[in-house]
Amino acid sequence: MRAASVGFCLAGVLLLGACSGSEARPSTTTVVLGQGPDVTVSSEETVTPTALPDGITTSLTGAPSEEPNAVPVTHPPLEPMVVTVLPSNFGALDGLFAQHVSVFGVPIVATPATDPAKILHAAQVLRGYLDNDQDGNVDDPAVLSALLDARSGVMMGASNQDIDRDEIWEAFGELEEAGFSPFQELYANETAQPGSFDFALEEVHHLIYDRGWAVVYPEYFAREGSALSEAMDIARGGHFTSVPNPYPSAAWYSYDDRTCDYGCMVTEYFYWAHTTLLGLQVAVGPERCQEISHEWRPCTPDDLRQTDPAVVGILENPLLKLPMKSPL
Repeated sequence: MRAASVGFCLAGVLLLGACSGSEARPSTTTVVLGQGPDVTVSSEETVTPTALPDGITTSLTGAPSEEPNAVPVTHPPLEPMVVTVLPSNFGALDGLFAQHVSVFGVPIVATPATDPAKILHAAQVLRGYLDNDQDGNVDDPAVLSALLDARSGVMMGASNQDIDRDEIWEAFGELEEAGFSPFQELYANETAQPGSFDFALEEVHHLIYDRGWAVVYPEYFAREGSALSEAMDIARGGHFTSVPNPYPSAAWYSYDDRTCDYGCMVTEYFYWAHTTLLGLQVAVGPERCQEISHEWRPCTPDDLRQTDPAVVGILENPLLKLPMKSPL
């Protein structure tokens, strides 16, 4: 997918443009999402978000963590997330992106045509990956710090056509000239669609890997010369800097997009392996295994353990603090 970049303000640090004077503005399309898998969406009233420093109008701080020796550990409900209008400090995106939600300071921006419920779903996926134990605190502060330092996030549109417009890329081009990292694209028509795989699980995972895990743990996750890239070479049946034609018959990872370079292949491999171990690929139904078999053969956690013990050993290394259950 194509990506763009945007800056944002956090805790008084100027990341793009002038943050002073930014105000929390009431949204006429505010949607509040409760916590949990059986959440309901309400849009019955307008909510004026609480203003935070320098233009962040929505934040997720969570509840205080429990005492370390508390038994049993019971976490209080997480705070709801709110979709608001785009904060004024987003500069060049004004008029093109109209909706915004922040997850631990990482922004999701969306076009006016994007369903707010899909935005909140993506936010829940992002929160679930970063705070997998749902105690209201990120599981790995270093990864969050890397994401914030990268000045990246998620950009959402109703569809590819909603995003792939010259004026949008021109606006993001202005921001990229200022040195900000690309945002990860996600489309509402591929998000939380009944009976289909939820691509929010993929695109949000790509964001955290590229801007977080790979930065904090390069020995394990760098796109070249890491434990992950070496495991991928085994999975592909060899070290290939371009897509082989054909892949070796023994390969179980055979992504064939010729626009995807070696580093991109590592990003995709990590997504496939991690989400398979979490049971997310097969969760949509057994037909998913056949659907993805041209690209990825192990479909269930047991399949992955038997087929690719090298990557399982990386994923289950407790030092890396990776999510070990579904983010939803």
